[in-house]
Amino acid sequence: MSDFTYNLPDVGEGLSEGEIVHWHVAPGDTVAADQIIVDVQTDKAVVEIPAPIAGVMKSIGGDPGDMVPVGAMLAVIETEGTAPAAAAPAPDAEAPKSAVAPAPQAKGKRPLASPTTRKLAAELGVTLSNVAGSGPNGRITRDDVQRAAEGGTPVSLPAAAPAPAAPAIASPTGEDRVEPLRGLRRQIANSMTTAWREIPHILTTHEIDATNLVAARAALNEELATDGIKLSYLPLFVKACVGALKRFPAFNASLDMTRQEIIYRHRYNVGIATATPDGLIVPVVHDADRKSVIDIAREIEALAEVARTRKVTVEQLRGGTFTISNYGSYGGTFGTPIIRPPEVAIAGFGAIRDQVIPVDGAPAVRPNLTLVVSCDHRLNDGEHLGAFSGAIAAYLADPVRLFFGQT
Repeated sequence: MSDFTYNLPDVGEGLSEGEIVHWHVAPGDTVAADQIIVDVQTDKAVVEIPAPIAGVMKSIGGDPGDMVPVGAMLAVIETEGTAPAAAAPAPDAEAPKSAVAPAPQAKGKRPLASPTTRKLAAELGVTLSNVAGSGPNGRITRDDVQRAAEGGTPVSLPAAAPAPAAPAIASPTGEDRVEPLRGLRRQIANSMTTAWREIPHILTTHEIDATNLVAARAALNEELATDGIKLSYLPLFVKACVGALKRFPAFNASLDMTRQEIIYRHRYNVGIATATPDGLIVPVVHDADRKSVIDIAREIEALAEVARTRKVTVEQLRGGTFTISNYGSYGGTFGTPIIRPPEVAIAGFGAIRDQVIPVDGAPAVRPNLTLVVSCDHRLNDGEHLGAFSGAIAAYLADPVRLFFGQT
């Protein structure tokens, strides 16, 4: 018998860590090769991780809610014969007993420990920041906490009894509810914080007379009614954006600040921001320039369904070069879309509503569409943004151009 250390693989595009969502097996369970053993939340989706070999689960690398770095130990599987070499180095291999004990956790950094370990520490009065973790990547284990409580490492003194508090004023709404930030919502929080901090956003808006767009959609739906197809405006938005991206390639690009390079993408992969019960995810319509409006409509519908049911695959989420946020679908008219790295631009579309606008010098009621485009100011300036967003607006104001080779 031998032990095989299975390290968390990179299941995304440059994934640095994943959150354990659910273990399908426990230590002591027998597993078959390719059997799903754990669900891991990446920055885009929940990914099912299979066992690479058959054997018996000996240990796991974390509890649900724990973050595991790529390349760190995810599981140890006991197998017959000689175990194959691990696919990635195991930075979490246990140090020899004679090795120098690891240093305590750095101040200001949240100690790495599972919820059960934290509960034990609280029960024993142990301050985790003073405990040297012996587990993977400095993770504090239950044994570490036990040793600390027995005097092996510094522990905190029991907290002084708090002073009597003033009588609380009864609230008609009850008590506040606190829950951990986990899963997709945590990934969204981290991604949006990074995007807003690192990308200097600029945006512009256009008010589009959507008379021709509304008429074009109505005509298409009338023609497609016998096939049971009903188009939304979203496929037309996709085609308009692709047409503009072809004319302005710096918006279908990404920046590599480490190498000081601009990467111009040759594919037009349009992400569609999709609301799910757990938060926003962005499935991708790949090669949208090669697909008809009908093809795009069918693909968007299929992607939305798998996104809402959390059956979307990593392949359906990766490779985006530009994103559309259609907040008009839930009644919004204006937004400030945040760019998704490594992309450099995003378009937001509001609901089409009747407004009074001047037509040939006289007021008239026309359907109006508000377009907002955000871009990365490091790559594109206001002049470029105005030209690019203006091209999208022009296609939507005169959608005939979308169907006759003008994109």
